[in-house]
Amino acid sequence: MNRLIIIGNGFDLAHGLKTSYHDFILYYLKDNIIKAFNEGVKKSYNQPYRSLYHHRHDMLEVSISVEYDIYQSIELISKTSKIKDFVELTDKRGISFNYIFKILEIGVHKFSKYNWVDFEIEYFKELASIKTKGGYDIDKNIEELNVHFDNFKALLESYLKAQQGLLKTTFDRKLLCDCFCEDILDIDVDLETIASQPPKRLLFLNFNYTNILEPYVKECRKRIHSDINYIHGSVNDENNPPIFGFGDEFNKKYKEFEDEGNNELFKHIKSFGYLKTNNYSDLTRFLEIDKFQVQIYGHSCGLSDRTMFKEIFEHVNCLSVKLFYHLKEDGSDDYTDKTYELYRHFSDKNSMRKKIVDKQKSRAMPQPIQTISNV
Repeated sequence: MNRLIIIGNGFDLAHGLKTSYHDFILYYLKDNIIKAFNEGVKKSYNQPYRSLYHHRHDMLEVSISVEYDIYQSIELISKTSKIKDFVELTDKRGISFNYIFKILEIGVHKFSKYNWVDFEIEYFKELASIKTKGGYDIDKNIEELNVHFDNFKALLESYLKAQQGLLKTTFDRKLLCDCFCEDILDIDVDLETIASQPPKRLLFLNFNYTNILEPYVKECRKRIHSDINYIHGSVNDENNPPIFGFGDEFNKKYKEFEDEGNNELFKHIKSFGYLKTNNYSDLTRFLEIDKFQVQIYGHSCGLSDRTMFKEIFEHVNCLSVKLFYHLKEDGSDDYTDKTYELYRHFSDKNSMRKKIVDKQKSRAMPQPIQTISNV
């Protein structure tokens, strides 16, 4: 048997990278306030009093009044670490936002519940809404939405590349590598009778765009044949650009797109991004060559990747799905929430119950241990 190891954003976060949806949005909002301030200072001699500080980006427009000490306001805002505190402080300090990209506004107000998958789903909802409403300007509205989404993707790629460059810490990789390379246990497989055995081969299916996983794969290669598949692209490889969009072809509204003559509807559908590289075909070949167990680390398993996940989890060769859940500081964990998400990817619920390893046989993902800081 082989092992497919799914790696999500929680893996990068565990290594100290600020790559969550929350991190990026907070950075973007702060950055635009600073730009509004800098541009306002330069143009202050011809600006009305109330709109002295003003900046317009492709997705957001920022205006700052001068009722408060602006220097002090900027300093206070720059120190906020939560979007909730940021929003409250900017409201008090006379800073207003006009969201040109409306999905961004929704994401700011739902920040406490949002992950990247939720933003992708929100994009699809807006796309479907425009199509449903129709009207003479439907093509224009779809194209405009996609332009904003392109701008968002470009900013995200630049941000992730910068965050990756800021990480100067090394980690002890043994605990995680021990999990990656551990035996496939007979008690973890209900669909067939097997003897506990080490996996013959590992494939790391990396949904992250950074290279933080690379040292782990190199370490695992010393024990087991191991490969890495940057299924959603990488910020480090121009031949494998990041894929960001919607990936649930089983969605009822998505099926309606196929009857439309507007190709803009498919511009940010992941399946078409997969066709630009051999990553997806490499994954398919791995699924076909032998029976396999799936391990999941730091991935939400949300609906935005349902097309791929259904193919993996419902594959006849998939015998076991093992969650390495996130254990929170308060002692709670996300094991049950993850099973809710996995449930949505299975048409055969009986198969799901047999494949997912129960919590008593699962465990929390080991947290990386810092060894040396090069800062």
